[in-house]
Amino acid sequence: MRPPNIDWEAIFWETRGYLGLEDDEPVPREELLETAKANGWSESEFRQSLTATDDVEFSNGVGSGLQFVGRDSDSEDQTDDVDEPPVPTETSEETQSVEQPDDVDVDHSDLEWSVSRSGELPQVLEDLDAWMPTQGKLPFAPYAKTENQWSWSDPDNWTDVDTAQKWRRMHPQLTGLAFILQSEEGNYNGEPDPVLFVDYDDVIDEETGQPCEEALELMDRLGLTYTDLSTSETGAHQLFRGKLPEGTRTIQFDLPNDAGEVEIYDRRRVTVMTGKRIPGTPEDIQPVDEDVLEELADEHGRTRSTSTTREDWEPEFDRDDLEDLDETSNIQAIFDAVQQTEPRDIRLRSKKTEKRPDGTLSFDPAWETSDSGKRLGWDPDIGFIYRKGDRGLDALHVVALEDGISRSVSDYPTGEDWWRAVDALRDRGARIPEYDPPEEDSYKGSGDGRAVSALPIAQLDALEPAERRRYARKRGLEWPSTDDAREQLFDTIAEAMRNEDDRVVDAPTSLGKSFTTASTRWGARKEITGDRPVVHLLQTRDARDEAIDVAEEEGGTYHVLLGRHEACPVAAGEFDDEITIAGEAASDWLDRQCDGKSMPFSAAHRHLEEHNDQNTTLPCSDDCQCEAIAQWDKYREGPDGGLDYWPLVIATHNFAYAPGLRMHNNVVVDEEPAFEQELSTDRIRRAVGAYLREIDAPVSTWESFIQLSLNEQYGTDAAAERDALEDALYQDPDQDWYFEERDAHTLAPALARAIFRAEDRANGRRFGKTMHEPPRLEAGVRDDDEWNREWVSVVLDETNDVRSVRVVPDFGAARSVIGLDAHPAVPLWQANTLPWIKTKQVLDPEARQLWRRYERGLRVVQVGDATRPLSGDKALEWLNEDKLEVLFEHLVDEYGTQFRTAITTAQVEDRLEELMEEAGVHRPELMHFGEEKSRNDFANERVGLVNGCMDPGDDYVIDILAELDLDAEVETDVDDQGEEYRARGRGFTGADADTAGEILASVRENHIAQAAGRYARSPTDPDVNATVFVRTDAMPVGFADVQTPGVEWVFTDLQEEIVEDLRSSRRSRTTKEISESVGCSKEHVRTTLKRLSENEFGTPAVQVSEGTGANGATLYSDSGLPTVGLVDLHESPTDPYGSSSRWALAIRDPADRGDVSPGGDDASSSDTAPVWDWRSPPDQGD
Repeated sequence: MRPPNIDWEAIFWETRGYLGLEDDEPVPREELLETAKANGWSESEFRQSLTATDDVEFSNGVGSGLQFVGRDSDSEDQTDDVDEPPVPTETSEETQSVEQPDDVDVDHSDLEWSVSRSGELPQVLEDLDAWMPTQGKLPFAPYAKTENQWSWSDPDNWTDVDTAQKWRRMHPQLTGLAFILQSEEGNYNGEPDPVLFVDYDDVIDEETGQPCEEALELMDRLGLTYTDLSTSETGAHQLFRGKLPEGTRTIQFDLPNDAGEVEIYDRRRVTVMTGKRIPGTPEDIQPVDEDVLEELADEHGRTRSTSTTREDWEPEFDRDDLEDLDETSNIQAIFDAVQQTEPRDIRLRSKKTEKRPDGTLSFDPAWETSDSGKRLGWDPDIGFIYRKGDRGLDALHVVALEDGISRSVSDYPTGEDWWRAVDALRDRGARIPEYDPPEEDSYKGSGDGRAVSALPIAQLDALEPAERRRYARKRGLEWPSTDDAREQLFDTIAEAMRNEDDRVVDAPTSLGKSFTTASTRWGARKEITGDRPVVHLLQTRDARDEAIDVAEEEGGTYHVLLGRHEACPVAAGEFDDEITIAGEAASDWLDRQCDGKSMPFSAAHRHLEEHNDQNTTLPCSDDCQCEAIAQWDKYREGPDGGLDYWPLVIATHNFAYAPGLRMHNNVVVDEEPAFEQELSTDRIRRAVGAYLREIDAPVSTWESFIQLSLNEQYGTDAAAERDALEDALYQDPDQDWYFEERDAHTLAPALARAIFRAEDRANGRRFGKTMHEPPRLEAGVRDDDEWNREWVSVVLDETNDVRSVRVVPDFGAARSVIGLDAHPAVPLWQANTLPWIKTKQVLDPEARQLWRRYERGLRVVQVGDATRPLSGDKALEWLNEDKLEVLFEHLVDEYGTQFRTAITTAQVEDRLEELMEEAGVHRPELMHFGEEKSRNDFANERVGLVNGCMDPGDDYVIDILAELDLDAEVETDVDDQGEEYRARGRGFTGADADTAGEILASVRENHIAQAAGRYARSPTDPDVNATVFVRTDAMPVGFADVQTPGVEWVFTDLQEEIVEDLRSSRRSRTTKEISESVGCSKEHVRTTLKRLSENEFGTPAVQVSEGTGANGATLYSDSGLPTVGLVDLHESPTDPYGSSSRWALAIRDPADRGDVSPGGDDASSSDTAPVWDWRSPPDQGD
């Protein structure tokens, strides 16, 4: 096994600097160890590398300090091949002191822009210790012992250029160098920063490599100085000696003729330095033409004093006043509450990236891409600051931008949008009282008052499609057409890809996320893809095959990667009678190696070919290479023609483990991936035990291994044995071991390291994570093959049983990672892709709901207000078959054969199908949660039912919290006897309770929304529409269009006999006749039939004729009696879609759920939600 590749020269350099030692002074081993650990190396890695290297020696015998002695110049370089970073160049004193002569006639158009020098940095910058390596576009200081190694404003993260270069070479994920511009108030080495930075964006033609005339003209005016290309090579940087005129914060403007953008600044900025100097420009920075700079500042400059400072403002209602105020008729209280809202008061979607000692904060704005991750700031004296242009914002505007209510920082919400933003801010946690306007100001359908009603779905339903938009628009409601929404979807994907961003695109089901990716001809969109492949990874084979059909139909160039059972007939079992290995059928052996040991298929296939019992060539390779192997050669070779790569590659999620698909490519992950491994504690115990025995570790059993890993002593025999064990865990077994040892697993070394390193987390969990380089066992592995890395994480409980294992491919080297999801759960996306990935909405929530309802034609009806969890051992007990029988009878009676599909949990799926058959449902078809994503089986069904919800239990949430290092506990109460129990509502407490709730919602609410989204999946076809009845309240807020009570009455056995007696009679009956027939009192019969004769549930089920029987008796007759009970699912008297599947009566606002518990209790709220009166038609003036 190759020892860890520690750059000892960099470690010595940093440690001596930290201790203040001279270059020739010995360094204590303990201090070197601390520096190595601060840079990400473990103690065992430190020891291994120290033992193996010849670069370090004791200065005066064993036990003395250590010296770095270096390598011979002809020693073999052990590092992986990476693109070399800029190398500082020697610059003579004469060159450094040269200034631009006054009489030089500068003409930048004569320079050779297409032949830039590589690795040349200005000497004046090299002399300043203000450098950081970059990961992507963000500065990162892995060597720093600071709270936030990403903070470029923290001088403790800065270093000299040589150290930054060394770390850049040492770690492939560090891709560049950044220089930090400071201000006069923040000195370097006792001297002010002399640099003025001119940034030209999008000014260079990609084909000719020449800047536009407008940019060249400006460069000539400012003067000749050190000039380099930007990282994209479509921009340029001029670096001058100088500073902006007094009072000017920055200069920013667009060049004429849309030729590009220019920014000029001299402080508090990150500048990514490429070192690609343009030949003919000076090797160091030169003075700027101050007269030209003054002219630009006068015309385009932004001053330091006016844009961000708060106006003198004293609130009428301070925070203490607002704390006790739930409702107000004074609008000033609303204004004051908004103005006093701080980041600590609300849940921002923008990620906090920095906290400075002075209390100021930095955020990465959620509504746009920020290269620095710091574009949004907050200052206690100023408030929110949008740093590009220094615009002052308040919390309402920030939330409005995050929710899509506002489209830009210059678009402050007004009118109804302002009130929507107030609601959004309140929903985020802000303490804002509800507004109860004075009577003279209340909304009356005209004037400037606020319309306080919710979305008028019922009124819109009652209108013809042609009138619906006009009616909605007059009330401030708009929604996009399907074409417009799909255009927004493409723009969102393209923006993230163009900017090399990592985003989860949040778009509704059926908008065409998969279609958009598969149908786009990416080979013609190099400005978006960066001239790299788009790798489209889908969740299921069916979804993949649909994407293939789309790509084929659209005529794009694409390549498909198939699974082993599809591409290799031997793996598919077609030759099991002919090919065996050690007496085992070939396909069974391959499954055991690939599924049971995570063996690469190519390695297992090669081993089978070389060691099969028949000693023969495998049938799949008779004429040529097996297609499962050959498809990778075809991928590497690219298509025939001008392209050297495939513009689109289509595969399933599991192919994310192939490094060649991730490295430098645009990876589109369609639906949330799940990279959890199905490994039991017993399987892990056997694998780790076999591994320990193979490497001759100090211990060889699971129990001893766990006991030793928990030992925290030092200086004892057990501690020495523990350290020896840790050293051993970096050994890799021989390749043959993976094939010959039945309990072997390719994850065994990583699992052992992760478990050994596991740390205590909340709720009695322990969590360990380690980087894993899978063994390269394939045939024909080359030294230049892409470096493969995975992240293996393990959660254990207090008894050391393994709760979960997650193996996540390292997406960090991808050009961009784009997730596609209709209801993304951010914590789970971060756990399964990149820890920093964020979401981007295509449509705001209101437009999304209206689009789904009126463009797509999907209506969601919430039935009842209970959660109805149907998971676990008691799922069948909680099914409530009596009420389901009533509901099914009603749906069959109303919709006939149109009702035949349902989605529920796997635990009750079979029983639900039986109940549907018993109720007369014609050939029912069912689906269960977990298999619903990307399925189109119910796309054309007109009516459907989603019954109950999944419930993963608290342990599932707690395990993920442990993975994310978050702190939240289950909420508990105490009963009258003092016993603690799980609190109603399934809530959580603690600092990260919101995230815990989001994780729970991802299982409950997101599966419900996905399930309902299986219907009405052709939004461009007006004839395809559906109504889905959802029998749970566990759905995203605002997802239900209407809410109905559901099953109101389930007959008792006696009531059922009364109904059956009347139903079977061919004539009207009296209460006496029925009572004698069923053996009960006449009053019981009368009460039962009276309720059935009322119109409480729509058309009366019983006809009543008073005084028409013998001796004036009342007669009852059947007019459509149900068998087992009554359901309240009112039918609208109008039929705007010409379909009986549309409902709209007594519709409650589903967004106003009162005190309804969001948890697992099958309980109803005592509060009644507002009711929209569909009977009141729109105003005639509308």
